[in-house]
Amino acid sequence: MGQGACAGAVCTGFWEHMPRRNEALMVKRPLGLGCFGAAVVLFLLTLLHPAPYTDYGAFQRERVTVTGIVYKKETATQQGEKVLALYLKSAKGTRAPAAGEDTGPAFQRVLCYLKAGQEEPEMGAAVRLQGTLSVFERGSNPGQFDAWSYYQISKISYRLNQAMILAKTRSYNRLGEMCYQLKGFLAGKLEGCLSPDACGVMQAMLLGEKGNIGQELKALYQQNGIAHILAISGLHVSLLGMGLYRLLRKCGAPMKGAAAVSSLFLFLYVMTVGLSVSSVRAAVMFAFHMAAVLLERTYDMLTAAAVAAVLILAGQPLYLYHSGFLFSFGCVFGIGLVLPGLLEGKYMNIPPIKAVMGGLGMAAITLPVYLWFYYQFPVYSVFLNLLVIPLMAVLMGAGLLLLLTQLLCPGAGEVPAFLVQGILEIYRGACQACQGLPGNLLTPGQPAPWQIMVYLLLAAAMVMLGKRIRPLARWGIMALAVLVLVLSPRRGLTVAFLDVGQGDCIYIENGNGGRYLVDGGSSSVSRVGKYRVIPFLKSQGASRLEGIIVTHPDEDHCNGIREVLETGRQEGISVSNLVLPDVKEGLKNQAYRELEETARRGGVPVSYISRGQKIENGGLTITCLSPVRGEDYQGTNEYSVVLGLSYGAFRAMLTGDLEGPGEQELVQFLEEEGLGGLTVLKAAHHGSKASTPDELLDSQRPAYTVISCGKNNSYGHPHKELTGRLEAHGTKILITYETGAVRFCTDGRRVSVFQFLDPGGGKERR
Repeated sequence: MGQGACAGAVCTGFWEHMPRRNEALMVKRPLGLGCFGAAVVLFLLTLLHPAPYTDYGAFQRERVTVTGIVYKKETATQQGEKVLALYLKSAKGTRAPAAGEDTGPAFQRVLCYLKAGQEEPEMGAAVRLQGTLSVFERGSNPGQFDAWSYYQISKISYRLNQAMILAKTRSYNRLGEMCYQLKGFLAGKLEGCLSPDACGVMQAMLLGEKGNIGQELKALYQQNGIAHILAISGLHVSLLGMGLYRLLRKCGAPMKGAAAVSSLFLFLYVMTVGLSVSSVRAAVMFAFHMAAVLLERTYDMLTAAAVAAVLILAGQPLYLYHSGFLFSFGCVFGIGLVLPGLLEGKYMNIPPIKAVMGGLGMAAITLPVYLWFYYQFPVYSVFLNLLVIPLMAVLMGAGLLLLLTQLLCPGAGEVPAFLVQGILEIYRGACQACQGLPGNLLTPGQPAPWQIMVYLLLAAAMVMLGKRIRPLARWGIMALAVLVLVLSPRRGLTVAFLDVGQGDCIYIENGNGGRYLVDGGSSSVSRVGKYRVIPFLKSQGASRLEGIIVTHPDEDHCNGIREVLETGRQEGISVSNLVLPDVKEGLKNQAYRELEETARRGGVPVSYISRGQKIENGGLTITCLSPVRGEDYQGTNEYSVVLGLSYGAFRAMLTGDLEGPGEQELVQFLEEEGLGGLTVLKAAHHGSKASTPDELLDSQRPAYTVISCGKNNSYGHPHKELTGRLEAHGTKILITYETGAVRFCTDGRRVSVFQFLDPGGGKERR
């Protein structure tokens, strides 16, 4: 993950190279300033000319044949099984497909998961593969992971599953294959002397092999802000590159020879562990350091980092949107530009104070990236890293010593293995202790672009003012910058209809701090709670839900809610109340009982709602229009909860899956009460043929009608008869699989409508 690079920069030995205040400005570094200008130009170009979206949907789940050159191999996990993943780049001048051979669409690069039993091709070999094409999913909701954008940065067009090798060349890249085999050999040496979890962590730390890390342990590290220990970062350069250089010098090697040998060794190491952003950045900066030694010049960390950034961006400007890139370089520039001003002062030379204040300073520097990509910040990571980072050097050293003993004397590795296991147990225990503390996760949500800009301007002002203001004033400026990021005053009412495929999920938030979720399930998206509902809530800063209202216990309305109830607290989201339809005991099926039990296990109170009951919060009123308590209903859809929302002149109706007699009875009730004139109607039952009849549309006259359903669903939703009825009544139709998440924002008078997706692909539009 991108946050893995965060503290890695702190561990590189950069503290000893940290510029003094009078040296900190980029204007005194013409090469660095030029690189910064080039990065700005590249950023503007990516904004003006975004990457075009290529739709491979016509080939989805088709067996296709591709030809390319293997440039990367790694172990991956698919459906709980270890498989070999090949990365191919397009091969020019290769043989054309034979007659009758299925061909795949053109690509820059493609990710292929090999079927078990296939012969492994060598690095650099040209191969012809046949597999089932799978497109990368586009994020259609705020907070949802956008796989297409993520793989676009690596220039990967699509993936192939269950791929079979049809042919491969005998020629290959011998150096690349040697490095790959060496990594596998060394990874195997760790397997027999460490526990599976410890082995997976050390393989990631030393060799860049992340396929064997336990998901539970990885999540534990990520949630506590120490996932950086799994990334190849500047620490490896400090221990390996500089360690080897100094060892050679102490052994009498000439300066140029020591620099050349250590640089060559580091180059081979980076090739072996993989060309990640943080490892390439560290390698380029090490090369600058060695060049400074050879030329008898002063090494400048900021210039070296600026050159490394431009070299990476020259190959792919979209790295400007990559969390790993921003964390890695953000930390370096933060250490070089921002931190010196924060650590100047009368008491800052006292080691404990300097360590704590340095941790707080780094947290402030990396906070914008954390919130932009992950929407929350692990509060205690500031102090946890004071334990983790100093032990990393010991852990790395013990891991390297363990590898060395396994190579030279396999029976002599007990001591380093004991050290590795012990330190990793300390990490695990410390993370678990932090998770048990109150307020572990700060969840302000994703900041707006203007908040990021104000933050950067305030940080720049602090750097420019320098010694002209007192240290306390500098900390005050940074504190103000942090407050700008985490405090986002919200006004009015927001009602958001999420795209959850074939299902329903509606989020309601008013400016008074009241947040509610109505349904959250899908029959077409697996783990919809984990991958769509919870990320959305985090992105909105919804760390607390006043209530979750489940209209009825069908899976496409509640399976994601169960995930929220089970894991929400661990993810930084608490639920004050679960609200279920108030129906007779005989109508409560197994799914209904499971919801009650899941809530009780999580310590969430359960209440029940029926016609006439209201929830009031500030200017928002949520009124239950159905079901009628004590009535007999024929099924779960018929007793589905119907909610009326009112906020000033704004009115909305959420109808769940209401149908049949229940819908007819609702129409009669609305007419008797004289309730009509809707701003927004959520079409019942995902736009089925018989739902949302003319009588309802005649009485309610909705300006907008939202239909929540999945693309190409097997039910034929939304049905043509329904859309015809809606069009005849003049309502604007919004279908979630076309629009992505739809947000209605109102101050009680005017309404703004935002669609997350546009036809060009991907950014929210009004």
